Amino acid sequence: MFRLRVRLCSALVPALLFLLWTPLATGEMLVDHTCTDLNQVPGTAITQAVADLHIAYNHTSHGSQIVSGLNALESFPDFGDTYQWSDDGSAGLDLDDYGIPCSVPDLSQGDSIDGNGVTPWVTCTRDFLDLPANSHINVILWSWCSIDGHDAQRYVDNMEILVAEYPDVQFVFMTGHAQGQGEDMTPDSVHYNNQLIRQHTHTQGRVLFDFADIEAYDPAGAYFWDLYLQDNLDYNGGNWAVEWIGANPGSELDQLTTGEGVDGYDGLGSCAHSASPTDATLNCILKARAAWWMFAELAGWQPAHLFGDGFETGDLSGWSASSM
Repeated sequence: MFRLRVRLCSALVPALLFLLWTPLATGEMLVDHTCTDLNQVPGTAITQAVADLHIAYNHTSHGSQIVSGLNALESFPDFGDTYQWSDDGSAGLDLDDYGIPCSVPDLSQGDSIDGNGVTPWVTCTRDFLDLPANSHINVILWSWCSIDGHDAQRYVDNMEILVAEYPDVQFVFMTGHAQGQGEDMTPDSVHYNNQLIRQHTHTQGRVLFDFADIEAYDPAGAYFWDLYLQDNLDYNGGNWAVEWIGANPGSELDQLTTGEGVDGYDGLGSCAHSASPTDATLNCILKARAAWWMFAELAGWQPAHLFGDGFETGDLSGWSASSM
């Protein structure tokens, strides 16, 4: 198994964070399990995302996990209106859920070639973006249902068509959810396809929301994908959400997931394919937190790296192996 990292969200140190703002971020961006702690994201970055981003998102039930989590963050009393969002942008972040009219609702059902020589979701996205009324849209997300048995190379090739045709729009690539296959690299299997997408986005410098990677690790960083992880976070030996919530009572993630000890908030409640056991709804919370992290980055926030000299400057002139 290999892992690609241009920057690790978990390498952040709050005292070394800095902000650089651009109209819309470009270049490689990896959003994975290390990008789920919103306490690392400055409030100004969230405000900038709300001000700058106009998102259209198409999905079916697995993709709805992000939206369910967004609703939970929006409703959590301690957050006020920080994570507010709406379909039309009238309140908070402008995220048009199911926003692209199309005969295919997700990437899995759109894995074919239509009369235009592209996948039908490419044709639908073109038709949507070409409407003058949608000229403000600057982020497009399509998610998978099951990625198993599909043509991931076709997917990335067709995403590149859209990237080339609409340079002012940021297209977010996604991996597919766990299906109990572990790290099997049989061509067109879940892990094979996810690795192909990861390699492509790294090589081409694209934005990747690594849906699968967020499922693969618990909040402490323990890895479960190789233990035949399922989409409700069951693995050969248990369920990592149940175990983590049980070990961290009263934590913010526990409260967001279960609502225990929080007045006026009953927990997330529903998370498609990840609601049994109930603590597995943590899956939706983590994906929504990663989505807000991504929105902040897309709007121009740049998390600091830790460089070899131990400073955020990136000056390596005084670095040596002995300083590690």
